[in-house]
Amino acid sequence: MGNDNRFELRMTGSGGQGLILGSIILAEAAIMEGKIVTQSQVYGAEARGGTTKAELVISNKHIAYPKVTDPDMLAAMTNDGLKQYGGGITRKTEVIIDSSVMSAPDFLDEENCRSLLALPIRSTLISRLHSELGLNIVLLGIVEGLTAIVGVETLRKAIAMHVKKQFLDLNMKALDLGMEMVEAQAKTGIRI
Repeated sequence: MGNDNRFELRMTGSGGQGLILGSIILAEAAIMEGKIVTQSQVYGAEARGGTTKAELVISNKHIAYPKVTDPDMLAAMTNDGLKQYGGGITRKTEVIIDSSVMSAPDFLDEENCRSLLALPIRSTLISRLHSELGLNIVLLGIVEGLTAIVGVETLRKAIAMHVKKQFLDLNMKALDLGMEMVEAQAKTGIRI
């Protein structure tokens, strides 16, 4: 968490990717560890396929304003999501994009964000786990791998609370996959 004990995360993408559920799971894990959390979401009227946004503020102390105003991290899973909800990025924001469905936009560089991490999230999920389910959990693994905002075992418990039993094994593998992607990226050191 930042110096003010406040971590702000915005996730955006397309309805049906599970980003809102992912934000709820991460919020639950943070609460289980005694942190104070606010979670909010926006989704288009068409829901599945429409642009969605999920936001979390996690803190060790009272949260005076519940919305993300100065994101520490922005995770964009679609170009439309980035266009619609990418505002407010500052030089402290770490931006994550899914390079399997989008390319790094021209407006993101070292002048207006801390770093840009382009990972092939969707394509790696499909090739490694042979499923399109679990994209949101892969993203949680990436967030966890980059921030260690909650304990991994706490995150696993929160996932188990919110995922149907028949999909639990897949989602645990998806979490591990996200963390592995961060480890692999750290070894190559490729960041814009």
